[in-house]
Amino acid sequence: MTLLTKRVTVLLDTNSLLLFGQGIDVFGETERLIAAPFTINIPETVVQEVERLSKKTTREGKSAKLAMAIIREKERRQKEGPVTKLLLPKGKEIPLKILPGSGEEHADDAILRIAEEAPERTAVCTLDRGLQRRLLSRRVRVLGVKHGRLAFIE
Repeated sequence: MTLLTKRVTVLLDTNSLLLFGQGIDVFGETERLIAAPFTINIPETVVQEVERLSKKTTREGKSAKLAMAIIREKERRQKEGPVTKLLLPKGKEIPLKILPGSGEEHADDAILRIAEEAPERTAVCTLDRGLQRRLLSRRVRVLGVKHGRLAFIE
């Protein structure tokens, strides 16, 4: 199933960013599923959460460090930095945007708030089953992992 609209906003939560550390190319998989122009947006609260995780010495911490490297490269507006060069085909740019928000807001609440603004043009990538249910009840498309690949969750 593909999501076909004028422009799609794909929101990533913390655990979807950690998928890079598990060998899942979130950007390539998103492009495979969404046959329309899209922008990948990450709420600032999610970036803060990933940054906290990146300080851990666990497997999750290593995945978070990789996610932070990708985010930082994009923030510096590098089309192709050392990390994304390994992840993306030559010349491919990551359509990534950090969304400012309140540091007080929980990451899941920020994602829900943003997704509800235009649910017909939004997809959220998350592995959190509770968040998936909340999004689906609001008619927001959800991307999750099935058999090691991103797929629409229904």
